[in-house]
Amino acid sequence: MILLLRKNPAFRAYCYVRKICLILPVCAILITASACSRETGCDLPRQEPLSPSSSLHLLGNAEVVWETDPPTSGPHYPVPPKGGDYDYALSNLEQVSFLESGGVIIQYLPSITSIDQQKLTSFASDSVIISPNEKLKSLLVATAWTWKLSCKNYEFESLEKFITDHQGKISANHKD
Repeated sequence: MILLLRKNPAFRAYCYVRKICLILPVCAILITASACSRETGCDLPRQEPLSPSSSLHLLGNAEVVWETDPPTSGPHYPVPPKGGDYDYALSNLEQVSFLESGGVIIQYLPSITSIDQQKLTSFASDSVIISPNEKLKSLLVATAWTWKLSCKNYEFESLEKFITDHQGKISANHKD
């Protein structure tokens, strides 16, 4: 009886479909688990929502709460800081002001010695700020207007691509 069923084309097709239905979910779980458990390198850049207070220009230090940390939009100073390599952390007001002007900021944990400081500094320019930040949750965080890239390790190519993709661009929704 089993021999007759195995020679039946419909039964063989059923067996193939059953195998595929068992294998596909296992593959999907393995792919998802490997992507989510990536402990090294950088995450994919993600766009964050534009803060409704992004058109608010402040002149002094004010008690402001940003929706993201480090911020990618929100209230800010009217005049952005100059690009370059900084040896101190920028305030959130300075950061958002620079991002609004189309700049990119790469911040790093100053306590980590595994960063190639010379390579990181090579990114500094009129439109890119390199700055330490002791409050980061990742080793490196790159921000642009409404965009963020978090890195658990220094990855030159990911940072370079982020700068290329976001330098000089601001959100189309932004109106000042």
